[in-house]
Amino acid sequence: MAITKYDNYYSQLIEDLNEIEQEHGFTGNGASSKALGFWYMEKEFQLDPTTINEHIIDGDGDRGIDAYYLDEDTHTLNLFQFKLPKPGNFKKEIDENAISKIYRTITNLFSGKMTVTIQSNPGIRNLNEVVNNSTIYKINVIFVAYNKGIQSQANIISIKDSENSLKEDIDFQHNIIDREKIINIFDRSHRNHSLDLKFEYKNLQSSNSVGFDNESESPEISSWVGMISAKNLINGIDDNLSTIFDENIRLYENGSKVNIGIKETAKNEKSATMFYFYNNGVTIICDEARNSPGNNEINLLGASIVNGAQTVNSLAELDSEGLLQESVNILIRIIQIQDYEQRAKITEYLNSQTAIKESYFIANHSLVRKLQEDLFKYKYYLERQINEYAYKSKYQKNMSKYKNYHILPVENAIQRYVGGYLNNKASQAKSNKSTLFDSKNIEENMQDISAKKVVISDILYDKISSVITMYRKNRRNVNNNEFSTFLGIEPSEYNSDLYSFVNTGDILILNTVINIQKNNSELDIEADFEKKQDQKINECIKEAINLIKNIISNDYNLKSSAPATLTKATKVFNLVQKKTKK
Repeated sequence: MAITKYDNYYSQLIEDLNEIEQEHGFTGNGASSKALGFWYMEKEFQLDPTTINEHIIDGDGDRGIDAYYLDEDTHTLNLFQFKLPKPGNFKKEIDENAISKIYRTITNLFSGKMTVTIQSNPGIRNLNEVVNNSTIYKINVIFVAYNKGIQSQANIISIKDSENSLKEDIDFQHNIIDREKIINIFDRSHRNHSLDLKFEYKNLQSSNSVGFDNESESPEISSWVGMISAKNLINGIDDNLSTIFDENIRLYENGSKVNIGIKETAKNEKSATMFYFYNNGVTIICDEARNSPGNNEINLLGASIVNGAQTVNSLAELDSEGLLQESVNILIRIIQIQDYEQRAKITEYLNSQTAIKESYFIANHSLVRKLQEDLFKYKYYLERQINEYAYKSKYQKNMSKYKNYHILPVENAIQRYVGGYLNNKASQAKSNKSTLFDSKNIEENMQDISAKKVVISDILYDKISSVITMYRKNRRNVNNNEFSTFLGIEPSEYNSDLYSFVNTGDILILNTVINIQKNNSELDIEADFEKKQDQKINECIKEAINLIKNIISNDYNLKSSAPATLTKATKVFNLVQKKTKK
């Protein structure tokens, strides 16, 4: 049998998935599919491992849903189904039973017919709580399968019928991530994202240039403004569509009203000629631009689209469908700049017209800048901006001195500090992290922050995360006794259901551990952690877990609630904090 590209990519993908299986303890027949789901959510949704593990539905009784994730910004509930076939079995489609199962569960969830008890799968209990207690405007069903996806007319009709029956109550869409799309994602994840692109334009004029260097007489920032045909722009990007937005804060919002409008304008013969006047255009930022006005061509090195993701993706979709009109032209702006601070500011300001994460906008806060400096003595590099360390390492020669530093994103630093040290804000750090960075709250949340507290909370969080990983491995494999051994419980006496809160309890456990420490001796981060403090920390984490378990077990209302709800509830945080006081 001939070896195909699907066989080769499968072998490479399996290497990545095997690492995920081992690290996160996925076992059994569905382990590879779960690992594929983890890989997809990390690559495409940019979720961190903790968030992914909290939303993967493990064990029996998943009712056709392998994972879920509620995007609280768009109020979209994403429901996932993952399938990784055996080697060479790539020509099949997702079967009808799997499709009908997930839509049957969705129907029951939103009709109130879902039967959920204390004995139900914890992940399903959590999902049911999300549906019952969250604002949800849209359902996005995502099938991720390393096969041909869904092509048969019968299955397509089945999906449409299922969605139409529910569309009166809620908006629906589905996405099929088949083997071709998985290969594209794999390529992108293993590719250098510094793109070199070449475009043919209709007209392009040199525009504003600032910051001349007296020695080289070359501007620090140069720019060009002009017009390019949509066809030429899409052709120039070619197969780099998935990586051209690496520096853009906002990625494509599939199915939004704005994007539907863009498509309608660009595919209509009459309105297409007006596209240039209706659309805000596209801004490309690059390290170097080489313009050739003689043949109307520009070559961009290290290029990224920082504004216009919705426009470009919408037009690319139309072009792939053969519906993009030749008469569509776009306003284009090109900015040549290598200074990291200014690149980040340009990206920020160009994307500040609509809501994005508040944490992205605190990079220049004086307390954050000071915190970054203070953390250097602990060999911590605080990333004030997204991917700051990697970017600066590429363009700044003096970054080698931070080579062995621990990289800590500012969003994580503040969440862990607030969750650990501010008792009145701890539950908020888990339930509504984005509000911690609101301009109305940031001053209060950071007034007592220090490098030492940030490092303590980060070290404790990492150790708590390793214990949570033990729990997940035990939950996924009954023969794994790491967690029960950590707790000092004989495997025959261990009941994982009593500790189901651990899966989503990172901040609750962190807050409890720090409160326990406050009543004893505060951790000395300058001491030898590995030798002198490791056992002390483990005992403290074990004490915190048992304390939380007892509080939940002794309260019927708490015991009957979904685990993910408990670990966000202010009531639970208050009860635990009360117990830790002397």
